[in-house]
Amino acid sequence: MLNKRTSLQIMRDTIHALMMREIKTRFGSNRLGYFWAVAEPAIGVAIMGIMFTLIGRTAVYNIPITLFLFTGILPFTLYKNLFNQLAAAIDSNKGLLSYRQVTAIDPVMTRIIIEVATYFVVYILIFSVMAWLGFNALPVNPLGLLAASLLLTVFTIGIGLILCSAMTYWKDTKKLLGFVNRPMFFISGIFFCAPMIPPQYWYLFDWNPVFHVTELSRDSFFKVYVTPVGSWGYLSACALVSFSIGLSTFYLCRFRFIRS
Repeated sequence: MLNKRTSLQIMRDTIHALMMREIKTRFGSNRLGYFWAVAEPAIGVAIMGIMFTLIGRTAVYNIPITLFLFTGILPFTLYKNLFNQLAAAIDSNKGLLSYRQVTAIDPVMTRIIIEVATYFVVYILIFSVMAWLGFNALPVNPLGLLAASLLLTVFTIGIGLILCSAMTYWKDTKKLLGFVNRPMFFISGIFFCAPMIPPQYWYLFDWNPVFHVTELSRDSFFKVYVTPVGSWGYLSACALVSFSIGLSTFYLCRFRFIRS
């Protein structure tokens, strides 16, 4: 006689099946899929690095320009990819929600696991290569770097859950927020840092949680850099508020995901 599975076991098996399906769909049919996960941030850094070199800038505050750019573009890539994947998590798996074992949170959890795991693998791989090339690619405060990444993940999950819920009322929400989200590339500190901006203009950037992640990541990575604006308190508050609202709205809309 077969033992009856618990709810957690059913959820575990469902997420595992969805992960295999998601990985095969995203990477399996494209041999360059895994390579592109590493190549995307590397190409971005290469292009910006060339631009900085052409204007005679090979270092920022005694930080090699390549390392400086990687510590900005990798957190932003996590934010962008997780944002986009969570926004489409329900719509892409709506047909599966008719199965009793599959709940609305399962495809969301699946994409969170895949994106976060991919981010950390790419992060370790890129900086291992940088260390092999002779760069000082070891962070001075690994726990601070990890904390900044985790807070960014929590913040983005909250935004993604809010977006999933909003799309049950208005399908064009993703398009609108995608348009609003585009300037984030330029205001998140990827190719600049706070000391490069006059203090009277910091307010134009320090409202942005992703900018705080970039600043705190560099503060944790480089001994020579101390952020003048990065705030753990502000970033933690943004992550907590975003996640709380996102989880609440997602729970309230759990039945609309099936009907919409």
